[in-house]
Amino acid sequence: MSRRVKMNTLLVIIVALVSLTASCARAPTPPPTPPPTAPAPTPVIPMTLYENTEHGFSIEYPEGWTESTRGAGMYFSFEFKDPEGHLSASVSVEYKTEKIILADFVSEAKAYLESMPQYELISEGNTTIGNILGYEIVGKGDLGTGKVEKFRFITLAGEKQGFWVGVSGEPAEFDQQEQIIDAIVDSFKLLSTYTFIPPTPSPGGTYTNAEYGFSITYPAGWMEAPTGRPGEITSFASPEGLPSVSINLSPVDEGTTLAEFGPQLSQDLGQYWEDYELVSQGEISLDDGTPAYEIVFSGTMEGYTLKGEYVIVIHETKAFFIMGFSTPARFEQDEPVLDEVIHSFHLE
Repeated sequence: MSRRVKMNTLLVIIVALVSLTASCARAPTPPPTPPPTAPAPTPVIPMTLYENTEHGFSIEYPEGWTESTRGAGMYFSFEFKDPEGHLSASVSVEYKTEKIILADFVSEAKAYLESMPQYELISEGNTTIGNILGYEIVGKGDLGTGKVEKFRFITLAGEKQGFWVGVSGEPAEFDQQEQIIDAIVDSFKLLSTYTFIPPTPSPGGTYTNAEYGFSITYPAGWMEAPTGRPGEITSFASPEGLPSVSINLSPVDEGTTLAEFGPQLSQDLGQYWEDYELVSQGEISLDDGTPAYEIVFSGTMEGYTLKGEYVIVIHETKAFFIMGFSTPARFEQDEPVLDEVIHSFHLE
């Protein structure tokens, strides 16, 4: 090969390399791959710790919610409600005389829920909270508020205590607040320092009040459970909290008769009870012959829909109100025991 050919070949190679280099220099450099985006942090919900050493549990609920307690004797309920009233969390504690078997307690829970108006089961199954095996039921129904709510309850069994732990509320709000509901339910714990001491079952008997001059008889298992409300003298409740009977006192003008006072009270009840519905009213006699006036009605008070009977006894310038309550679904079943207690009222 001549020197000229070699030089031409070399020039071709150099030109090709320069051209390739220039082409590479002109090609855009791909941008660096960005690092993976970290998931947004879950917002922290400020919670308040509620600890009950008497019944041996703790639970957390969002700050700003309110607390309330109901029940006495063998049944207690602790409720935590949001300021708008859209959601409420609750822990119910039921005491038994024998050791509780979870399967039996679940059967009782199901029977209760199935008796609710407009009940609809969404899901159910075993679960665990606070390292305790429980049974979860999610559904819809009227829990005593007069409207259909969605709920998630977990039943738990410990020794002679049965627990209901859960949240209920307006269906739309319930579905939107899954994070809050999970935080509440998952926070439930049994206190490790708790020693179970079962409440002593009441033998029942006759309650006598010397100050106001009356007596009344209540059945075995019921316990005195005054609420401290204005005008209330005392109250008695079954282990489940309902049925219950309370005795209130109010002054009346001298000469006031049942015939005028009873019908007027029946009208006035509609101002204090939502969805008030009168079932019956009229004059009756108690077991000892004392004249009285009875009003049977249903309505909603403080978010609870109840059916009850008001029996009024007037003595001089005092009107005694002997009031019995149950849920609308159980009223017919509970009516005989309510009548037995109410009709035993006796002026001493």
